[in-house]
Amino acid sequence: MRGKEKGRRRTDLEGQLAEGGFPAGVGVPSTVVAVLLVLLAGFCVLQLREPAASAPKAVVESQQALVESLARSMAATAEQTASDLRAAVTVSDPASQPADLLAAVNQNQPKWRGLTLAERSGKPIVTRGEPVLAAGEATVTPVVGQDGQLRMQVSVPIPGSERVLSAVTPAGIPSAPLDTDLQHGLVLANRESQIVDSRGTLPKTDDAAAQSLLADAAAAASAGQTGSYVGEPGNNNRALVVAYAPVGTTLGLALLSVARAPVAEAGPARQGLRPALALIIVVLVGYGLIRATLVSPVRRLRADALQVASGNLRHRVRLPHASEARRIAVAFEHCRQTLLGDPTPVVKRRPRLSARVAVVVAALGVLGWSGWVAVTVGGGVPKVPDSVVSGHRSQVGNAAETISRTVNDGLADLRSVAGLNGAKDPSSLLPVVRELAGQERFRSVYVVDQQGLVTSTSAGRPPLRGINVLPPDPGVRLQDTAGRVPVLFAHALLAGGNYTLVAEFDVDHLSDLLRRAPGQVRLVNSELNTLAATDGFVAFEQLRGEDARRGVTDALAGRSIARVDGVGLDRSVITARAVDDLPWAVVSTKPVRELSLPGNEVRNRAMLVALVGGLLAVLLFGWHYLVLVRPLRAVAAAGKFTDVIYPQRQDQIGTIACCLEICRQALSEGVGRLGSARRPRGAATDETAQIPRIPVDDPLTEV
Repeated sequence: MRGKEKGRRRTDLEGQLAEGGFPAGVGVPSTVVAVLLVLLAGFCVLQLREPAASAPKAVVESQQALVESLARSMAATAEQTASDLRAAVTVSDPASQPADLLAAVNQNQPKWRGLTLAERSGKPIVTRGEPVLAAGEATVTPVVGQDGQLRMQVSVPIPGSERVLSAVTPAGIPSAPLDTDLQHGLVLANRESQIVDSRGTLPKTDDAAAQSLLADAAAAASAGQTGSYVGEPGNNNRALVVAYAPVGTTLGLALLSVARAPVAEAGPARQGLRPALALIIVVLVGYGLIRATLVSPVRRLRADALQVASGNLRHRVRLPHASEARRIAVAFEHCRQTLLGDPTPVVKRRPRLSARVAVVVAALGVLGWSGWVAVTVGGGVPKVPDSVVSGHRSQVGNAAETISRTVNDGLADLRSVAGLNGAKDPSSLLPVVRELAGQERFRSVYVVDQQGLVTSTSAGRPPLRGINVLPPDPGVRLQDTAGRVPVLFAHALLAGGNYTLVAEFDVDHLSDLLRRAPGQVRLVNSELNTLAATDGFVAFEQLRGEDARRGVTDALAGRSIARVDGVGLDRSVITARAVDDLPWAVVSTKPVRELSLPGNEVRNRAMLVALVGGLLAVLLFGWHYLVLVRPLRAVAAAGKFTDVIYPQRQDQIGTIACCLEICRQALSEGVGRLGSARRPRGAATDETAQIPRIPVDDPLTEV
């Protein structure tokens, strides 16, 4: 009967002291964090390993970027060809004889291989040069000439007449540098997947796997898609990489890039096993330390506190090893002995390991492991394959070729317009000036007189060029190196000799062309002053970085540069190429850590693992310290039984605080206070009574 009575009293008191469920509980933080850390260890095993042997992703990306850039260049060239022909016929005399019209159009444009003037119905009137299929409307169509070479046929209507002028000009794959080490080749196919032009090394016809990839790529590009295919590694430890992109939306051409990239060696398959095992050890040590100094002592102390507060004074309080819980246990034991009538209760108290120290040690262990992973696995320096450097060389070379073609073709357009007989009168050039100003390469086109003043024949944005006399010889010039914006312009003397046609290049358009190369790309002159860049720049600022400056110097001397410079994680792929026919150079700087290499992928994953580990370390410390350690230390500090003890939360520590408060009240009120929590008198259904106010006659005289 006594046992049942004790059990009933303990149960009654415990039922009066409510405790919250999950996530409350002294053992919940350590268990949750331990489970998360074990999952992190599994993530290490799965992620901290290099992928299987395959072509480096950086090579695939470089080939994809190259073929997209070349496809855009070809589409832009086709559109530019149509614009050139429109500009030529704009200033022509529609009433002139057909043969004279063709001669005037072809006067300063040697790129036209053939010209045909036809009626709207398609009936030819006169032909000059190569035979051209007559057209009745404005079109841009790729055709194959009699010699088997690709041509671009452009047809534009003659203003003020019912005739259409058609012309053909050589077309094909731009002369981007190809890498012989990669067995690099470029293929141009039509809608029927027939090869109409090619450059470099192509797969053999008996290579079924390569031909299948080419056919699939051509079909996908003809459908307007852009992407790449990677074949299986062969016996020569190389994998076929086929990148494809459509050339415009109406030409019906597909450009393919074919390269055989060396396969990157696979890294250790169990590279993440060692960090995972180390983390498991840290978790076991930290979990055991927290359970021994915080969780288990608090749970035992709670059970003993309920026994004493319930009135079971014969139950001896166990003294744990943790300092905070031990101090509270000593207070309960002192109260128990005092209530039993011991005149001089003495309880020995010796210092032990603090729960706060245990939590700090466990958190520092996880944090130290995160730092170790970041330094060892995340601090590795990947090796840059030669195929990646070669891909950057091709991309930068294509950007330099595009800049050269844009500027030189712009000058050629000005010379062709300025040399027309109809260009003697500046006012007659207004339509063609507007046509030229509509091109993306120019920001403004205008005619200046002999004093350098801009005439009314102007189109585009306001000119930036200063007023000065231009030399008679046509050319491309840079105004000065002190302005806010670089002023690059081309000029050509009109046929009469009294006026000059000037076209200012759009620096933003040149910057867009530079974005076809990887990394941070800049266009600089022979003095290493910046003329355009892919990022924010100050006009004419000096090129920074000794490696980049040395690369530009070598490029301007005729030696194209593509190499890896720097030390450790600060290494970069430096690529420089001179712009043909201009004293400029394109230089690209791509940090190695930004390349899509297997080593960089492992490094990024390792940094992610280290970051997650650091966050879990903060969670471990913050959850334990704020929710458990601080309230426990607050209860331990109230061991003199002089102040009221308030529970901070409804959990095990809150139960201990309530039991200690009951014991404190029992020391002053007697043993009868034990066994229940004190509640307000009355029932919950009782009405609230208002206490009447006591009047004060003279508050100033009250003592």
